[in-house]
Amino acid sequence: MRDCKKNQQELYYATYSDQITEYYRDSDGNIIYDEIDGEIIPRIKCERAGYNNPVPFYANISAGKGTSQEEVFGVSLDYTKTISTTDMSLPLDEKSLVWFETEPTYNSDGTVNEASADYSVAAIARSLNNVVYAIKKRAKEG
Repeated sequence: MRDCKKNQQELYYATYSDQITEYYRDSDGNIIYDEIDGEIIPRIKCERAGYNNPVPFYANISAGKGTSQEEVFGVSLDYTKTISTTDMSLPLDEKSLVWFETEPTYNSDGTVNEASADYSVAAIARSLNNVVYAIKKRAKEG
């Protein structure tokens, strides 16, 4: 399977992390720094689990779920679309979020708004030269 550039579209992904650092910020949203022994260090508020900042990437996204002859994931898996690419280095896994119809939005503290993601990764099928991700549409508020 070839990955034609003309079929690729811009998407964003965010990977899950067990350690997201939140910093204290001033009224303008800038990180507050302290000087300790001549070294400037950001003031850490807390560390929590969450999603890393979204990263743009280009891949082929399907129009919708395929027919049973084309479904690499079978007929029992619940997914909406597929993303296919020859970029084997993408760090997507089953905890990752994907933006396609919209761009990522951010919370006031600078972290990504997880609720703004359009899709979540449901399954991954790797072959020698390409990878296909099954993605499921996420319900959005409002």
